Amino acid sequence: MAVRLWVVTLAMAALLIVDREVPVSAKEELTFSRMPICEHMEEFPVCSQTSTPVCGTDGVTYDSECQLCLTRLKTKLDVQIVKDGKC
Repeated sequence: MAVRLWVVTLAMAALLIVDREVPVSAKEELTFSRMPICEHMEEFPVCSQTSTPVCGTDGVTYDSECQLCLTRLKTKLDVQIVKDGKC
């Protein structure tokens, strides 16, 4: 019985520690990025003139996902897409 009470007490203490909310300041934002689909592209493909802007993790607005892929190929940087549309 004492062991069972001890286990329950430890479990409750663990829940209280894990369940705390950590305040996040207004300046800090969680950003999630996604990988552009570049695998099918040639070394340096010609991108279409259709403008569907995407915002890169480097803070640059690219005219299209294809343009972002070109930048990845040329610079070898791991630029990802933060969101569709302008930054």
